[in-house]
Amino acid sequence: MKVLIVLALVAAAAADVSHLFGAQHQHHHHHHEVAAPVVRSFDSFPAQYQKPIAILRQVQDNSGLGDYKYAFETENGIQVQEEAVLKNAGSKDEAKSAQGSYSYTGPDGQVYTVQWVADENGYRASGAHLPVAPEIPAEIQRSLEFNAANPQQFDQQF
Repeated sequence: MKVLIVLALVAAAAADVSHLFGAQHQHHHHHHEVAAPVVRSFDSFPAQYQKPIAILRQVQDNSGLGDYKYAFETENGIQVQEEAVLKNAGSKDEAKSAQGSYSYTGPDGQVYTVQWVADENGYRASGAHLPVAPEIPAEIQRSLEFNAANPQQFDQQF
């Protein structure tokens, strides 16, 4: 990456941009001055050795037909599990439905857990630490139900 940045700086410094200016700024001799780029290297984080984190448990089952199950647990407390099934296989309504959870220990020492479902209705996640949408006001809910029950009244207006 550093080499790419250096090459880009050299190319930019050596580029002939005289064609970008009007005729009054053009020179008829070809004398180019190229400034040498100043390159410094900074690492975002100092290199430190970190012991690899061991996997304590791992499960991987795959039917090859769309169904699968996997799970793993690491020594630093991360736990992940996921299971999926293929619904209505071979039909026009074929859909994969997956559900699972993951948990980890946050920087504050608290264990965070997320349960989730992904299917034909979208992705839905829940967890004690995640915000929850407010309830739909009763008036709006009644209006939505009325609109769903009477679609022809609104389709004819447009």
